Amino acid sequence: MSFKKETARLAAAALLLAVPSTAGAGVKVLASILPLQEFAARVAGPRADVRLFLPPGAGVHTWQPRPADIVALSSCDLFISVGAHLEPWLGTVLRSAPGRRMRVLEVSRGLPLLPAGKDADEDGRHGDEHGTSDPHVWLDPELDLVIVDAIARALAEVDPAGRPVFEANADALKARLRDMDGHFRRGLADCRGRRVVVAGHAAFGYLAARYGLVQTALVGPSADALPGPGRMMAVIALCRQEGIKAVFHEASAPSAPARTLARDIGGRVFVLNAGQNLTRDEIRKGTGFFDLMEANLESLRRGLDCR
Repeated sequence: MSFKKETARLAAAALLLAVPSTAGAGVKVLASILPLQEFAARVAGPRADVRLFLPPGAGVHTWQPRPADIVALSSCDLFISVGAHLEPWLGTVLRSAPGRRMRVLEVSRGLPLLPAGKDADEDGRHGDEHGTSDPHVWLDPELDLVIVDAIARALAEVDPAGRPVFEANADALKARLRDMDGHFRRGLADCRGRRVVVAGHAAFGYLAARYGLVQTALVGPSADALPGPGRMMAVIALCRQEGIKAVFHEASAPSAPARTLARDIGGRVFVLNAGQNLTRDEIRKGTGFFDLMEANLESLRRGLDCR
């Protein structure tokens, strides 16, 4: 059976089983990645059922939605995504969703985006609408403040009566984000090293730029790109020249490139987490976005030799 026919069959079944909505049913929200899901859940409180569109452990860059995932959108009131080409499946999902009555919020729109494919020290920020921008905006707490406000406004559009609740919850969440920002600023203020060498794709440009660090990655922001031997040798030479002994790799990515690079420079490997999703084990432990960010800060402090 074709993908379209299977989607149509499941959509029909969903409509037959649907229960008419009531005023007390609440708003149904889906988010493409963990930070957006957590932000929306905190802002909405009990007025909405907020869920993550990705299954546990799935990578947002490479995951392929199933027909059942698309059908799940038929009862969704608000879909929150990053955009900026982070979710390559997004267009197909939205076009295929039965009913397509949901509001769609793309949080990267209007934000000052870093250019993709280059290290953060090589170019300043600029906006771009042609697929050449770094989409990892949620790793900058300052940008998260703007994202939280956008989520509160979107929720108020689908649930006008909840606006005072959404605004109050958004203020509380922004206070916590400011606290986290201050923790990072203090924690990274006095470090012997300022260069974050990422043995993988360049997912941490916003985090580095916010705190005066420099990201040097083996490949650009695309998670499925592989470094060429020339790039690997250039990064090894840079590390030796600057005396760098710390190599970072993303938690969800293979660690082999990081181990190879660390071996060649006589260094150690540290883990950073882009926070896009959680594993089943992390879900069982109750891990959240703020936990992942605190772990990132600890890894950076150890790797950069911060006082």
